[in-house]
Amino acid sequence: MSRVVIGADVGGTSTRVAVADLDGTVLGVATEPGGNPNAVGTVVSAERIRTAMQRAADQAGVTRAESVVIGMAGYNTALAAGQDFLQRCLAVPVATEPRIVADLSVAYASGSPLPHGCVVIAGTGSGAAEIDHGAIVSRRGAWGWLLGDEGGGFWLGREAVRHALAEVERGALRSDLTQQVIHRLGIDAERALEGLLRVPYQHPPVRLAELAPLVTELVDSDPAAVAIAARAAELLAGLVLDLDPRPGLPIVVTGSVLRSVGAIRRAFGERIDATLGSPLVLATSGQVGALWLAAGVLDDAVDPAVHDRLAATLTALSDML
Repeated sequence: MSRVVIGADVGGTSTRVAVADLDGTVLGVATEPGGNPNAVGTVVSAERIRTAMQRAADQAGVTRAESVVIGMAGYNTALAAGQDFLQRCLAVPVATEPRIVADLSVAYASGSPLPHGCVVIAGTGSGAAEIDHGAIVSRRGAWGWLLGDEGGGFWLGREAVRHALAEVERGALRSDLTQQVIHRLGIDAERALEGLLRVPYQHPPVRLAELAPLVTELVDSDPAAVAIAARAAELLAGLVLDLDPRPGLPIVVTGSVLRSVGAIRRAFGERIDATLGSPLVLATSGQVGALWLAAGVLDDAVDPAVHDRLAATLTALSDML
């Protein structure tokens, strides 16, 4: 029987678990519904992690693991639940102490094999953290749509609506961005001001993130979109730079806004390069990050080639299933 490690990537949408041998070959994968304990509670979260872990272990043909790392959205809630929660997550015996880390930690480790660096996420929300051996040294942002998340998808959508409101209120010639916002929201163009003030409040606020692609689609032709995108890139770079990271540390990026090739990522990368000279690295699957951290529990100097094999074999196995 192979000596294996187990990594779990637990979010609001899905709970994904993978089993890999110590050479970096992924042997089993399984997915269950979202397990963020802030959303489903610790009992359901633990059940879903355990079920996915058991299925992945059965697929791999193993009955024990050398180490387990669980990366979680809502990990503070999981930590507060204590050892009882952690033990309920485990489907197989583990030789070493299992570990729960933040989703930001596995996102960083999914993109870089180096133990120390930074990660920035810009999806619906935004945030950044400095990571060292899976632990968050310092973090910025990730405050949610009401208090922060500058530069993320919600922020982009809200800024697009604010721009449209300002133009309509002034009676200015409507830019392409304004016209597209009015159209996308299904607002009568003749009653645009009333509609722009009413429609966004009829849905949960985060629905405004659905308007974010309008900014990136028009960034090559509409000055308003150009200005919003440039501001987003500056705000996202500011999250990283406010961590005061050492120049040259890898910066792992994740989330739809920064993973998309376009003006925001380009301007963000230029700002980071000019200030830190740090390479941008795209995050891969959180399962890769969790497995890599689990391997690091056993050996702090794991061959970086193992990281590459984890990513490659996870993709290959997932494509087969």
